[in-house]
Amino acid sequence: MITGFFSVFAALTALLVLATCGLALLPALLVVGAIVLAFSLAAGVIGLILRVFGALLLAVLALPLALGAFGLALAIVVAMLHAMLPLIVIGVVVWLVVRHRRSAPASLPHAS
Repeated sequence: MITGFFSVFAALTALLVLATCGLALLPALLVVGAIVLAFSLAAGVIGLILRVFGALLLAVLALPLALGAFGLALAIVVAMLHAMLPLIVIGVVVWLVVRHRRSAPASLPHAS
């Protein structure tokens, strides 16, 4: 209970000091506000510069690298399919022969 009394007393004392010295503290508060404003403006400008630099970096480096990697992957896939083309053709021919044999009607015995 005593700590509550001291905290209330400290708060009332702080309010009293601010009320009586408010006009005396006004220039200091204006200076602090100006410094905070300057730092926030500087941080905003630095953030904007970093965003523009990041966008340029993305456009200049990342996009061409991504397109190059896509082209390389596409070339590898085309080369592998080209190398596998004979196996694909043989597989398709075997599949067609098996499919044709299954759907062909049974041949009638010839009279000799």
